[in-house]
Amino acid sequence: MQGSWRTAWQIAFTYIGTVVGAGFASGREIVEFFVQYGTQGLVGILLATALFIWAGIRVMLISYRIQANSYQDVSTYLFGHPFGTVFNSLLLTVLFGTTSVMLAATGAIFWESFQLPSQVGIWISMLMIFFVTRKGLFAIHRVNSIFVPTLIAFTLLVFLYTKPWADPIMIAESTRPFAWLSSPFYYVALNVTLTQAVLVPIGRQSSSEKPLVAGGIIGGLGIGLLLILAFASLSARMPGIQHAEMPMIALLQGVGRGIPLLFSLLVYAEIFSTLVANVFGLSEQLRLVTRLRGPTILLGILVISYLISFVGFSSLLRFLYPLFGQLVVFFLVMLFYRQWRGKTLP
Repeated sequence: MQGSWRTAWQIAFTYIGTVVGAGFASGREIVEFFVQYGTQGLVGILLATALFIWAGIRVMLISYRIQANSYQDVSTYLFGHPFGTVFNSLLLTVLFGTTSVMLAATGAIFWESFQLPSQVGIWISMLMIFFVTRKGLFAIHRVNSIFVPTLIAFTLLVFLYTKPWADPIMIAESTRPFAWLSSPFYYVALNVTLTQAVLVPIGRQSSSEKPLVAGGIIGGLGIGLLLILAFASLSARMPGIQHAEMPMIALLQGVGRGIPLLFSLLVYAEIFSTLVANVFGLSEQLRLVTRLRGPTILLGILVISYLISFVGFSSLLRFLYPLFGQLVVFFLVMLFYRQWRGKTLP
């Protein structure tokens, strides 16, 4: 029993750490999907938390039951062979796009927080990704087990520093009255679809279903907690904080040099851990459909993502993330459909 709970917490931290990527840890993603909608965005976070718990568990259980070798097997199970292949191609494109966003984010951190050229951050990140990714899923587990608890603690400190309870949350006036309601579906669809890179192998390698269910619940609640804390902190500084490349880091600019620098390093670590997970998922998928060697595949992924990253972090996130969220929302729809029809396997 003790081993199952240890495994559940490890799964939860990996789930949280994979979701907490460039947009989440920096605060940019939270502004785009939730903060801009004011109090309605808070309701959206509660909905997103429930969806994260449910969808994460479903993906891992399906992977466990069909012993999926990659997220392509899960796509084929959900959509069938013709549409599964099409969706898998779309997912490959989305993974490349989000990997490029996160590479650009490493450059933004080096520029805004360390006053170093953004290209220095991107090249350092690419070199480390190449070497760490070759160690596989074990390295991803270890990295997240260290950084996720630290991120939760720092997010709580930011919450206490900004004192959002002292000011009312901004009530946004949106020209799209129902955007706040669709936003959590797009957000969860995007993130859960991408976290298949690690959720699928976790499900396949599990010895039973219990740690998968417990890990999904703990992980989903942890994501929700981080979202609520960050939402409250960022809302207290709206609308000024809305235009910062790294809003969460910008919140701490008034407390001296040391704390913002530490938080910047932590945000970088979280972005890096998600980058490693994305590149790992891409390389595993491409390894199945090509005869190329592992290092060649990794170099190809990094070069393509590097070229796309020149567009810039904020521009990429503002355009690609909502677009990708709308495209992959069909993944959530099929998870609902399979469960509703009772076809989730014995």
